[in-house]
Amino acid sequence: MAFLQKNRNKLLIMAFTIMLMNGVVNNLRGQIGPFIIEQYSLSYSKLGFLFSFFSIGSMVVFFFTGKLIERFGLVRLLLGGLVTNFIALSLFFWINSYYLLILAFTLIGIGLTILNISAVNLVSISYSKKRGKMINLLHLFYGIGGISAPYFVTVLIKNGFSWSSSFLFSLIFVIIIGWQFKLVSLPQIEVKTGKQQMDSTLKLLQNRRVTLFALIVFLQVGVEFSMVTWLAPFLKNFQGRSELAVSFHLSLFFIAFTVGRFIASLLVEKFGYYNFLLFNCAAAILFINTAVIGGYNYTILLPLSGIFLAVQVPTTQAAIFDSFSQNGIKVVGFSQTAGMIGSTVLSNWLLGFVNDFFNLKASFIALILVLIISFLATYRLKQLS
Repeated sequence: MAFLQKNRNKLLIMAFTIMLMNGVVNNLRGQIGPFIIEQYSLSYSKLGFLFSFFSIGSMVVFFFTGKLIERFGLVRLLLGGLVTNFIALSLFFWINSYYLLILAFTLIGIGLTILNISAVNLVSISYSKKRGKMINLLHLFYGIGGISAPYFVTVLIKNGFSWSSSFLFSLIFVIIIGWQFKLVSLPQIEVKTGKQQMDSTLKLLQNRRVTLFALIVFLQVGVEFSMVTWLAPFLKNFQGRSELAVSFHLSLFFIAFTVGRFIASLLVEKFGYYNFLLFNCAAAILFINTAVIGGYNYTILLPLSGIFLAVQVPTTQAAIFDSFSQNGIKVVGFSQTAGMIGSTVLSNWLLGFVNDFFNLKASFIALILVLIISFLATYRLKQLS
C-alpha cells in the first residue's frame, strides 16, 4: 500500500511537470513572434500561418487519441511524446529557414499534445475519486507555465541568447520528465476485449452526450482564446487605454485564470461537475455582461471573468471520464479537437467578422451569446446524465 501511494505521488508530480512544460512551450510564441518576423522578414499573415501548425499537430493527435491509446498503450505513448519533443526542440540547433520552422512547430504540437493526453490519463486513472479536483489542479500548472513563459524568454534575451534558445532550454523539461519516467510504474491502458473494449469512433460520435460535450468545449475554448486575442485591441483601440493599462489587464486575466483553477480544485467535488459548470458559466456571463453595459469603469470585470472561464474545460474533462469510463479518453480527444477548431472559428473568424462589420465592443456581446449557448448545452447534458 505504501509503495502504491508513493508511486501515485510520483505519477502526479510527473503529470504536473508535463503540464508545466506544456504551459511554457505553448506560450513562448507570444514573445518570440516579433523576433521571427524580424529574422525571416515575415508578414503577420505568414507568422499566423506558421503558428497555426502548433494547432494542426495538436488536432491530429487529439482526434486519434483513442486509437493511439489502444494501439500503443500509455507507456509507449508517453515515451513517444518525449522522443517527439526531444527531436522537435533539438531542431532549433539547426533551423535556418521558414519551412524548417513549420516542421518544428508541427512536431512540437504533436509532442506536447501526446504528453498532455498522457498527463490527463495519469491523473484520471490515479485519482478516480477526486478526478475533478485533480484535473483542475493539473491545469493550474499549465497556467503557471503560461505566466512564466514571457519572463523565461525575457531573461534569455537579456542574457544574450537568441529567441530560438527558449526552445533549446525547454529540453530541460524533457530531460526531467524522462528521469521521472524511469522512476515510476505507469498504469497500462491497452486494447481490451468484450465489455472493456473502446467503442468505435462512429458509434461514439452518434451519441448525443458526446456531441454536447464536444460542443461545450468548442464554445468554451473559443471564448478563452477570444478573450486573449481581443482584450488588448478592445482596451487600446476602443477604450483608448495606455500600453501599461493593457498589460495590466492581460496579466490580470492570466492570473485570474490560474486562481480560478486553484479554487476549482478545492470546490468542484462539493458542487458536482454539472452544477459547477453551470454556476461558473453563469458567473462569466454576468461579469462580461456587466463590463459591456457598465463601460469604462467596469472593464476590470473582463479579465476577472477568467476565474470562471478557467474551470470549464478541466471540469468538462473530468465529467467525460466519469460518464464514459473506458471510452473517456476517446471522447476527451473528440472534445479537444472541437476545442482547437473553436479557437480558430470563434476567436479568429467569427469575432474577426464581427469586429470588421460592427466594432470591438460587439465582439464581447457575441461572447455573451456564445456562453449562453454553452450554458444551455450544459443544462441539457445534465438532464441526459
